[in-house]
Amino acid sequence: MNYHRFCLSLFFIVFCVNGAKILIYTPNISPSHVVMSGRMADVLIAGGHDVVLFIPEYDRSVTLNGTKLAKVWRMNNISDAFERGMEEVGPTLFTHPYGTPAERIIFEEVVGEMCEAIMARHKELDIIKNYNFDMVITEMIDLCGLGIAHFLGIKNHIWHSTTPLHDNIAYNLGVPSPISYVPSTEENLVGTKMTFRERAFNFYMYLIAIYLHHYGTNKATIAIQKVAGPSFPNVRKIASESTIAFVNSDEFLDIPRPILHKTIYIGGLGIDEAKPVEEPFNSFLMQNKKGTIVFSLGTIAPTSLIDVTTKQNIINIFSQFKDYNFIVKVDKDEEIFVKLAAETTNIMTTSWMPQSDILGSGRIKLFIMHGGFNGLLEAAIYGVPVIVIPLYADQYRNAKTAEYRGFGVIVQKILLGGPALKNAIFTVLSTPEYTVKAKRISTLIRSKPFKPNETFIKWINFVSTNGLLPELIPEGAKMGIIEYFCLDVIVVTFSVPIFIMFLAVYIIRQIYYSFIHTKLKSE
Repeated sequence: MNYHRFCLSLFFIVFCVNGAKILIYTPNISPSHVVMSGRMADVLIAGGHDVVLFIPEYDRSVTLNGTKLAKVWRMNNISDAFERGMEEVGPTLFTHPYGTPAERIIFEEVVGEMCEAIMARHKELDIIKNYNFDMVITEMIDLCGLGIAHFLGIKNHIWHSTTPLHDNIAYNLGVPSPISYVPSTEENLVGTKMTFRERAFNFYMYLIAIYLHHYGTNKATIAIQKVAGPSFPNVRKIASESTIAFVNSDEFLDIPRPILHKTIYIGGLGIDEAKPVEEPFNSFLMQNKKGTIVFSLGTIAPTSLIDVTTKQNIINIFSQFKDYNFIVKVDKDEEIFVKLAAETTNIMTTSWMPQSDILGSGRIKLFIMHGGFNGLLEAAIYGVPVIVIPLYADQYRNAKTAEYRGFGVIVQKILLGGPALKNAIFTVLSTPEYTVKAKRISTLIRSKPFKPNETFIKWINFVSTNGLLPELIPEGAKMGIIEYFCLDVIVVTFSVPIFIMFLAVYIIRQIYYSFIHTKLKSE
């Protein structure tokens, strides 16, 4: 252990640069989260900063580091709690239309266990403390990292959201989230234009999200307090004092909503111009005159969870569109999809592909995807219409965003192998408006005045120079639920006239009964 720490310390010293020392904390919950953090690290290093990417191992199957330039420290063999939790909820992924609060509780439970397991090895974190980082960037999905950074004495904290502005970030930062037109982020297939019933459901989902957030953050706080002591603040309070928050979204893609001065959109960060597509993909793209369709359900959802009948139906549907080629991303150990596709003439299966380059090749007519925001951003940047099959979490909201912006169609995951998918493909391919809207979004994103890389690095430089920015903390971030939503004012406002009304009725009744009594007595 001492030898490992010595080598890592030497590694830090040898490669030190003149910019700010920045720690990026990113548990490997999924490849997409690590990729986003890696992109941030590479942009910062290109801007002259000294960046260390700290990856606590939550999922042993996620081995990538996501960065080409940053120093990386992985804390391995922490606990199998996260993997056990994902195995528990995985089998129902394609059998239910939505995830349930019970499944989210499981997630919060296992993330809390991981936090406790990391803190049990807190002595290993001394190397981070001794490096004297100027700031730390953590992501919103797990506030344990934020608490650990505070425990290690890194006071200048920056949040980044791998998705559009999450309910918990908005809540902690005091960002207004009008429930009437801002959809709750997770497991919620409701758009920004809502009926009465949808507004009621959105209100319910918002309350569920805040409850789950409190549940999870309390567990993270307790895990850290076991080492730091009972006086250690709740991680929600630490979060409310964050210097700024970067949001992996784009103003022209996401729905219009209120934000604060300290919430900064950087959607598309690190997504460069598409490079020439490598083989064997390039030859396959050039085979069909009408173009190619890409099918990918991301990196978390294994195709092994899709039943055989559904796989057969998907391949059968794709094979009917003979004027188009299909690239289908599958698991490394996938056999059924590969075998079925081999019997067709227009389907290629692959366990890996240069997705961004393929989408930017100009040959892709449609992207059938799961609604992960990185993939949706890539499609928007390159002007590719989408069919979104949301699987969990924010992907439902992302799907409604594509629909709202006019370049996407939604197919529910429980309908994956049925006529809904075929009809959606036909609709997008035969309706030019979807491509027109996709190109419009692409033009807006590409031509807007401030590019994400520029915005990101300039704000980091600004924070590096000026330190904490208490001037940007709104009073709303310091309020409890009752005060923030003016529930006390509402109660008093309605209670006083009601009290006066009841008092008036009581007095009138008393006068009336007294009058009747006097009258009867006089008679």
